[in-house]
Amino acid sequence: MRWLDAAAVLHGQSFRNVVLIKLQMPDAVWVDGRPGWQRQGRHIARGASGIRIAASARDVDRAAGPVQGHAVATVWDISQTEGSPPPPIGTVAGLRPEDVYAALARVALDAGYRVNRRPLPDEPNGAMTDRRRRRVIVSDNLDGAVAAMRLAHELAHLRMHKLSHDSGCHGLARLEAESVAYTMLARFGVLPAHQMASAAGTIGRNPSVRLVETLGGRVVAAAGRLIGAMDRHLPTAQVRPGKARTAPMCLDAEDRELDRGL
Repeated sequence: MRWLDAAAVLHGQSFRNVVLIKLQMPDAVWVDGRPGWQRQGRHIARGASGIRIAASARDVDRAAGPVQGHAVATVWDISQTEGSPPPPIGTVAGLRPEDVYAALARVALDAGYRVNRRPLPDEPNGAMTDRRRRRVIVSDNLDGAVAAMRLAHELAHLRMHKLSHDSGCHGLARLEAESVAYTMLARFGVLPAHQMASAAGTIGRNPSVRLVETLGGRVVAAAGRLIGAMDRHLPTAQVRPGKARTAPMCLDAEDRELDRGL
């Protein structure tokens, strides 16, 4: 949950880079390279130590060279810069759970899925997806942030998994969908007051590095795409770093993108 909170704040960064940034500067909330800060009208403060991250070849810091198959780039947190006042940073303040739920419903509609509210007495998760009829149903007993969380969970499944009616929501699929939903609601500051189930029961207490990296990369990629798709449906007064998507996204294509650096 601490890593998901960090991924929510450092929107747009890969799994590997969220880990690298938080190891080097636990309080970082918005990082960019020197050219990026210059475009914002800010400059790096004298004596500020840069944060090294994995990057594509075009962003390589030639003084550092390659590391573990990736180039290395240097970024700085906004707290290490000076200059023009920046736009709001971190999680998005001022949104209501109802705003987030409405934006999620519009993302579903853009992808051809209607969202309905009705009683679901036999559905312990409080939501379900009927892929054949292309609709997502959320229990009308859920309110506010809980309803938004369950809808985000269902959209994560649509983006990431090919679940049949009989396969259910459990194991890694459940952990991924819950992690994506948590990251999204943490980003918008409307998390419900509940704790996620322990990941240890799903991936064990000593999972392989490859499993953790794959899981983290998939969660970051799916959460980033859904957050981007929501941007165009949120109140226009909300401004934050990152680029908004300008076109509807497909929810039926499994998101296989892993960590690719910047």
